[in-house]
Amino acid sequence: MKVCAVLVNYHGAREITQAVHSILADRQNTDIVVVDNSDDALEWEQLRRLLPPSVCRVRAPGNIGFGRGCNLALEHTDAPFVFLVNPDVRLLPGCTEALLDALLTDLTLGAVSPRQFLDEACHWQLPSSWLPTALRAWATERAMREPSVAVRLRKAKDAENRRFWRATQPIHQRALSGGAMMIRRSAIRPDESMFDPRYFMYFEDTDLCMRLRRQGLSLAMVPAARAVHAWRNQPHKAALMSGGSQVYFDKFYPSDDPWLSKCRAMANAPHRAPYAFRKFPPFGIPRPSHWTEGWILELSPSPLVEPSVSMTGRDAHIYEPVNVLAHFESFPVFGRLHSNSASDDLDESHFFHWNVGPDQ
Repeated sequence: MKVCAVLVNYHGAREITQAVHSILADRQNTDIVVVDNSDDALEWEQLRRLLPPSVCRVRAPGNIGFGRGCNLALEHTDAPFVFLVNPDVRLLPGCTEALLDALLTDLTLGAVSPRQFLDEACHWQLPSSWLPTALRAWATERAMREPSVAVRLRKAKDAENRRFWRATQPIHQRALSGGAMMIRRSAIRPDESMFDPRYFMYFEDTDLCMRLRRQGLSLAMVPAARAVHAWRNQPHKAALMSGGSQVYFDKFYPSDDPWLSKCRAMANAPHRAPYAFRKFPPFGIPRPSHWTEGWILELSPSPLVEPSVSMTGRDAHIYEPVNVLAHFESFPVFGRLHSNSASDDLDESHFFHWNVGPDQ
């Protein structure tokens, strides 16, 4: 069955070449289209030299953004399954076939994603994607100001995370990340583009998930499909995410939505850290003896520690995750350490804070 992998390049020829090689190593007969948004003759020439001859290269008319770049790529393939792959993603063996098999097996699925890890050793798992709603936005704003709400939100998310982490079969999701997502092309309405061109970058994948769900289709993470996604919390992302968020909420929620109105009214009010964060001990932490099923360490750019990358372990001592902290660039990092057993007291958590940067 024909699959086309779509990648969008912006001054990252060497990185995107590695991504392409991982795609071909995983499934040799996958078609690949690379759209170059760099608007740079030298970058275009580098792509010509580095990419395998079988790869279709498309030069965009300037930096048109991620979503429009993917839309442009679709004009150069008739594949019934489209695999979006970020330049910083590396597929692990069997990934493409596992995703394709899930879509062929369950015709109610509109799109699927692999289980994603931050590191090549596959110790640190990336979180499930969340579907932004006006109600959730309001709850998040409240949690940043009311510790009791933060605890309730955390416990609800704990249950969802455990279900996600422990899944062995495709597990339904509210949304998927466009960083690694395979889409059934027939699920895209003929009168619509895959991505709404109003988004420059970020939230275009959430918009697509919302549209697929409204068509009655499901989304799933496929545990048998695995990929490494070397995500980094880069400074330029905040403004782009804010812009994408504005387009998304303007499109799907009326301006007088009661939850959205409450959220916006609360947004400028003072907030405080919902938990008592402290520095991680320099010599690590001994695992509490009653944590018989091991521990979970979560790291996040948010003081709610959600969304977060997470690692599970059973070692008797837990040490500072120095290598993973580098992925957060120069931003603060918030961490939570707790038991891996759902039967243990969920309130028994340890919260940590790091200032990542030159003064670290």
